Amino acid sequence: MASIQFVIAGALAMVMFVTLANLVVVQYGRGAIRSALEQGARAGSVSGPTACHATASNVVADLLGGSMSDGLSISCEAVAGAVVARAKASFQAWVPLMPAFHVEIESRATAEP
Repeated sequence: MASIQFVIAGALAMVMFVTLANLVVVQYGRGAIRSALEQGARAGSVSGPTACHATASNVVADLLGGSMSDGLSISCEAVAGAVVARAKASFQAWVPLMPAFHVEIESRATAEP
């Protein structure tokens, strides 16, 4: 009877560990996307939305590899004297019954003359 309890407790501990590790990876992904948008908005404030998108895409390519950037879309636009960079991403959960993590982030920078 003790071995069955040990197996159940071990399985639950592993599920908790994988869930927490997945949350840490999602937080890293959010930080990487936020950094890419901030750098893109800064570049776009000087050179326009095209430079914003190119810079943000390059930073994402450097920071997020593999399947983490599969569900990511980045857009940049000039709005009322500012450059706005937006991203939408979906990170898949590692545990089968857990839903995917959806992220929407926005960054702004004042356009320079």
